[in-house]
Amino acid sequence: MAAPRFIYNSFILICLVVFATVNPIYGQVQRKKQSETKDTTDIKTRILFVLDASGSMQARWQNNSRWQVATRLLTEIMDSLKATPQVEVALRVYGHQTFRDLGDCKDTRLEVPFTEGGHQQIQDKLKTIKPMGNTPIAYSLSQAGMDFPDDPLSRNVVILITDGLENCSGDPCLVSYQLQKSNVFLKPFVIGLGLDLSMREAFDCVGTYYDAHQETAFKQALTAVVAQALNTTTLQIDLLDAYGKATETNVSMSLYAREAQMDRYHYVHTNNSKGYSDTVVIDPSSSYDLTIHTTPPLYKKGIVIEAGKHNTVQINCEQGSLELVVAGVSGYKNLRANLRNPQDGSLVATQDFNTLRKYLAGIYDLEIPTTPVIQVRSLQLKPGASERIQIPQPGMVNIVCNTGGYGAIFSVTGSSLTKCYDLSPTLSLETVVLQPGNYRVLYRSASSTRMVFSLVKDFSIRSGEITTVRF
Repeated sequence: MAAPRFIYNSFILICLVVFATVNPIYGQVQRKKQSETKDTTDIKTRILFVLDASGSMQARWQNNSRWQVATRLLTEIMDSLKATPQVEVALRVYGHQTFRDLGDCKDTRLEVPFTEGGHQQIQDKLKTIKPMGNTPIAYSLSQAGMDFPDDPLSRNVVILITDGLENCSGDPCLVSYQLQKSNVFLKPFVIGLGLDLSMREAFDCVGTYYDAHQETAFKQALTAVVAQALNTTTLQIDLLDAYGKATETNVSMSLYAREAQMDRYHYVHTNNSKGYSDTVVIDPSSSYDLTIHTTPPLYKKGIVIEAGKHNTVQINCEQGSLELVVAGVSGYKNLRANLRNPQDGSLVATQDFNTLRKYLAGIYDLEIPTTPVIQVRSLQLKPGASERIQIPQPGMVNIVCNTGGYGAIFSVTGSSLTKCYDLSPTLSLETVVLQPGNYRVLYRSASSTRMVFSLVKDFSIRSGEITTVRF
């Protein structure tokens, strides 16, 4: 009986060892998952309710006035938002401070600013307001742009509730467009109370419109809008290297809203501490065109964002580096090379010497404006690699003559001459920086009127040395 007992005890011991080994690993995996999702849950959402309190809100709407229905349902929404973490609310009201016949087109006020516990303040404030005045929607939206705290990491949402059109001189569409373009807030939500078709069309350019033709429809619209406002939509952009890994980073990029034809978001791409592409919150009400500001740039058009989910966009972004170096002490001032497209000769970039820059991997032509010009054809920049182009240290030549004259300096290759520099007709001493090599200078005095008085001299240039040619 001793043997079975020994086997049983050994089995229990092995199980305990395995559990002790696996349990910390399991805990590490769980903590890793939690840490990877923490970034998106810490984003704060701020919802600004812009409420119409103009005189028309006193009109009957089924069994109550529009104002009674709106304030009652807003109060109920505040109750549900109190328990929602990372959400702040504020209330701006217009048309409630002066009577309509006074024509006050600046009758708008932030009644409850963004603050912790603003839900109860809004509920209390709604009990004290009476509709009476105008409908300055455009001015109210422009003021709403200043209601949000300066917090680039938050989602700023505007919910406009109205029963009528702008009756002042403002343009709500233009104001909304400008504030969206400036990234003050996302595309607003607009809930229209009892508006006819012509009125509804006027709000399409202001924001995403919801029709509330009766009380039940208003409740459904308000619930749906708040749900969308709270439903965080995120985006990560993976810049893929030659191996399909999202390792490329530190590149500027821009997102353009296709429908509104505006630039909406500008970022410098970042890989976070875990090596993953960083996540940003994005407005899902539009599709986007993406520009990656590599050299040359990359484009991805028609990106559709799925609301309430984490969206991932991947784009091939293999880059190589080009280093330009002048050997020794350079006699050049601000020497720059031109990188060109070999297909059409168009300029891709201009790069200073003694610098290192990244470009999209590919084949380029390099033009270096030395004297003479250096051409590097079909230069291949490989993904993840650095190509080094080093040119020799130049030398200098002093061209000395009694008087100014006409002529040029030619580089000599075998029996071929290539002009690389025109002499000044007014200088008696001219210093030219040249690449090492063999040269010929052709000169005729400005005072001479006969071709036979033309002079020719050959000379050589060595790196770092000065040569003098006298006429």
